[in-house]
Amino acid sequence: MLMAPAITLILGGSIVMAASLVLKSGTAQDVHGQRTGVAVVSLAILALAAILGTIRSVPADLGQGLFRFDGTALAAERLALLGGLILILMSWSTAPKANLGEYYGCLIIIIGGIPVVGASNDLVSLFLGLELISIPTYIMLGISKGDNAGSEATIKYFLLSAFASCFFLLGVSYLYGFVGSTNLQVIQSGYASGGRLVSFALAMVMCGLAFRITAVPFHFYAPDVFEGASLTMAAVMSYLPKVAGFVALIRVLGTGLGTEAVEVVVPVLFVCAALTMLVGNFMASAQSSLRRLLAYSSVAHTGYLLLALTALLRQNAEPNVLFSYLAAYAAMTLGFFACLGEIEAAGGKTQLVGDLSGMFYRRPAASIGLTVCLISLIGLPLTAGFWAKFLVFMGTVAAGTKDPWSIAMAVLMAFNAVIAAGYYWRVLSKLFERSDAYVPLRVFRPSLFVAYTICVVLTLVWFFVPAVM
Repeated sequence: MLMAPAITLILGGSIVMAASLVLKSGTAQDVHGQRTGVAVVSLAILALAAILGTIRSVPADLGQGLFRFDGTALAAERLALLGGLILILMSWSTAPKANLGEYYGCLIIIIGGIPVVGASNDLVSLFLGLELISIPTYIMLGISKGDNAGSEATIKYFLLSAFASCFFLLGVSYLYGFVGSTNLQVIQSGYASGGRLVSFALAMVMCGLAFRITAVPFHFYAPDVFEGASLTMAAVMSYLPKVAGFVALIRVLGTGLGTEAVEVVVPVLFVCAALTMLVGNFMASAQSSLRRLLAYSSVAHTGYLLLALTALLRQNAEPNVLFSYLAAYAAMTLGFFACLGEIEAAGGKTQLVGDLSGMFYRRPAASIGLTVCLISLIGLPLTAGFWAKFLVFMGTVAAGTKDPWSIAMAVLMAFNAVIAAGYYWRVLSKLFERSDAYVPLRVFRPSLFVAYTICVVLTLVWFFVPAVM
């Protein structure tokens, strides 16, 4: 069954959520045992989904139904499983002990929603997949941190996400009204003959999805939510909705738009990418809060990914350029959060950039992991981040002979990469500040160590074999 991995994840997440009733029963509760049990079951569900995805045979005929199975569907599934593995390992020590079943159940359902979005060939299945990601996210935000900051982050994300869904549904309704079908392949074939109505519909759909990928001007919730949420929840927010949003954009826009549609969509994406890169990097440069810095960094990476999407639409780059960037982004960003999680679990502080001062002498392993992730975020050689940014840059330049704006966007991307290197270097330099007053952090969390070790290894290996991404 072609949808077996997604179905396994969604059913498995529902079972884990239902099991929370059993976990909470009784007076004597072994919290450590429950943490281990639920995490192992979650990993087993993830492994079963991966196995089912490996052994199935994908037909040559993609079909015209609710789902289609091509490179985009398979890439979305793999990206979801990669992020899911790291996030479950991170959650092993950090999930809220009072709501373990609900937390892991929602996380697995979110992971299962991404393959649904990736395989969608219809507006109905696409919206269903997006809501399978959004609704559990609200629950996870609400239960992961019970203080006032966590509640504020939950309310902000819930209200703004519902508002963004309204934009998306408005655009979808116009697309259906114009074409008379909810099938995405039929809708894409009508883009070339569309007019202002189709342009308006695409603009509304892109606004709704821009919220999920934290693109300017729909990014403003990210710093507050990152700062108010738990560290692991911030990691979830930085990656899973972004993957879903970009895959949904590929599904709606297609990979080979007609000339008229390209003339409408590409300038919008260029402007959005430029603003997203500039706002993300300049705002990150001004932050002293580490969480807000990471939030604006996530916004900036959305700008680079939008350039990759533009190159894909203009057929100047292959889809694997965008998916390779998302894979590298998963390794370096989730690895960064996992390193911070180990420092925090050991008793260190991670709220401000200055809290990392001298951390190499207090927590060497996590600091080395942070160093590798930061070097990859900068985009220096010997890391996956180098190839990720280089391939996007080359895809943007490829149209330069026909469109001088492409050259301008490539130059702007390089300029933003230099700005980003400044604030990443500021964080990196803090790690190695020397002082005799720092007390070592000796508490060890194996799951967090394994999580960022996987990320560091992938970041380094993917530099030498980028095709694996």
